[in-house]
Amino acid sequence: MMDQQSYKKTYKPLVLWMILFIAVCALMPTLINRILQQLFQITWGAGAEVRMILIFMVIAIDGLMWMIYAGEYVYWINGGPSFAEAKAAGSEKRKAYAGAHLSVFLKTTVVCCVYLLISSFFRLPMGIDIFLVSSAIVVAAIKTMPIRFD
Repeated sequence: MMDQQSYKKTYKPLVLWMILFIAVCALMPTLINRILQQLFQITWGAGAEVRMILIFMVIAIDGLMWMIYAGEYVYWINGGPSFAEAKAAGSEKRKAYAGAHLSVFLKTTVVCCVYLLISSFFRLPMGIDIFLVSSAIVVAAIKTMPIRFD
């Protein structure tokens, strides 16, 4: 638990997360595809690269939610408390609020990863993958709207 004195407003972890998110999304598929091609002579194609980005994207959102939970940065959550409200509320309340959001996004990640494995097996079009995973993330975000800090 974090005491009231040590709870400080910062966005440094969020900025770091954003930079890493963009870098990994840009580099990961190409590097993995090259490694697989050189070591195992396996070529996955564009569909697999898109699926890797989608899997990383949902896992990265979980990572962001975990950062919010661990650091109690609930003031980062859109529609959530201000920093002053969060600081006044105390650690347990901040953890409960962030944990409720984290739980929703973890469930979404499991559903998306299972779907993407099935999609890879049946080689479904990547447009469907993009639409369904994006829709799942939007639905998860909407499901968090009733979660209140009060």
